[in-house]
Amino acid sequence: MMLNGKSRTILVLVCACLGTSGAQGEIEGEFEVGEGDLTSTIEFQFTNQNQYVYTLRHDGGLTGRDAFDIIESAQPDFFTPIIYSYDFGDFLFGLGIGSDSDEGFGTAPEYLDYWHYWTMEAGDDDWTNSMIGFSDRILLDGSSDGWVFNSNDAPIPAPATFLVALGAGLARRRRS
Repeated sequence: MMLNGKSRTILVLVCACLGTSGAQGEIEGEFEVGEGDLTSTIEFQFTNQNQYVYTLRHDGGLTGRDAFDIIESAQPDFFTPIIYSYDFGDFLFGLGIGSDSDEGFGTAPEYLDYWHYWTMEAGDDDWTNSMIGFSDRILLDGSSDGWVFNSNDAPIPAPATFLVALGAGLARRRRS
């Protein structure tokens, strides 16, 4: 059977979806918090690959650290960060969301047991390992912050995010 370009694209995208499904974590919760005209997304991924995605509404001038205060205020018994403040900035030591919890400082031998901080600006396709702390990060409209515990890897695309990308790829293909 010969596949035309459109069929081949659909087949590749479906296979990619099926092939990456084992690498994706489960979204345990999606929440919208805050108020304002701008939105930023904050994703948390625990060692067990469970993910929580927060859409934060704001009016600008908000830091990544401020976002924690807004989320914690909206979900005081569900979202429980442990943040240590130092002269150089704040450090996320531990985080509990619902029944998921991870904490650590990056101890030997692997030095991975800590919350790794990633950022992505609106319009970008790839996560960047943040070179600044979340106290200094200014959230822009459409920006994303990702937190991954116990791994040097960027956040795994959530299944819903992957399906949106799949739909966008198909829509682009139909137009050409």
